[in-house]
Amino acid sequence: MRRPFAARGFNLLELLIALVIGLTLIAAFLVVLQRSQRDLTASESLAWLQGSARHAMSVLVNDVEHAGFYGLAQADRVQLVRAGSILAEGDELAQPGAARVVPEVGGLPAGAHDCGVNFAVDLRRPVQGSDNRFALGSDARDCAPTATAGGASSVADTLTLRHASLATVSPRAGRLQVYSAARSSAGPLRLFADGSAPGPVDDENEIRDLVIRSYYIANDSVDRRGWPALRVKSLTESRGAVHFRDEEVMPGVEDLQVEFAVVGVENGERVVRYVPADSPRAASESIVAVRLWLRLRAEVTERGHHDDRRLSYANVDFTPSTAEARQRRLLIETTVAIRNPVS
Repeated sequence: MRRPFAARGFNLLELLIALVIGLTLIAAFLVVLQRSQRDLTASESLAWLQGSARHAMSVLVNDVEHAGFYGLAQADRVQLVRAGSILAEGDELAQPGAARVVPEVGGLPAGAHDCGVNFAVDLRRPVQGSDNRFALGSDARDCAPTATAGGASSVADTLTLRHASLATVSPRAGRLQVYSAARSSAGPLRLFADGSAPGPVDDENEIRDLVIRSYYIANDSVDRRGWPALRVKSLTESRGAVHFRDEEVMPGVEDLQVEFAVVGVENGERVVRYVPADSPRAASESIVAVRLWLRLRAEVTERGHHDDRRLSYANVDFTPSTAEARQRRLLIETTVAIRNPVS
């Protein structure tokens, strides 16, 4: 009889070889998995940065384009009226300046001067700003960033834009509104807040809300402390009083820089120059365009990512620290022409 075939197992050398091969395959798989995860994180960060940048810039661009739009009339003649009486007009509605003392306009709802003397009624300044600091109007009473903002950035610009709402509205007491007529002979642009239209409302006479938005960079976002955000203070109404609502536009925006293109005359020739946001020329000359920069920072710190490139723009010279270099960034720039410049 034949002896049955004896089963034979692996010897120690064969087991060691199989173990080495298995560990090598597992290590290779883990390397591929880690690289895939890193690439996925990078792709998600880039997609988020690009999407956020487009949204934040589109909000700013839309407001800049409409700065100085006040309905059917221009802001070359402005009157503040109440119940048919003129409370103030022309230069009386201007904000104080370095060489100009202007008293506070009376007869306005409570809260109208919270962000500065005549800040809410100076329609001849559709665009204004401050350079590398948070500042709105002169002698602001109650205009600090809301508590959730964690304070404003001390190195970012502030940009304020004024225009009328794109849609016509009905009179509303406590809300600053503009009344305009299609025919210049019908009178100046009228600003009112008592809920009583200064004249007829029809196809040639309309009412729009006054829109004032001041954009700035906050130190904290709503959902995360230490992660900056683009925020905006917007003119509105609350319980019959003027109110500047403070809300977040887009988290992750760590810098806003602006420059204004102003039209001046030098040696008898018309010259356009870009100046810082709070340049005296920006307050005295016509602003025809705004140049904008936004710098965004990803929320996640990417393992293996290191980008310490120097970024120079506007009057900013930014070089990331070692820790900051691990966070992906995006810098975008655009220049927007103002459709309704005020001369």
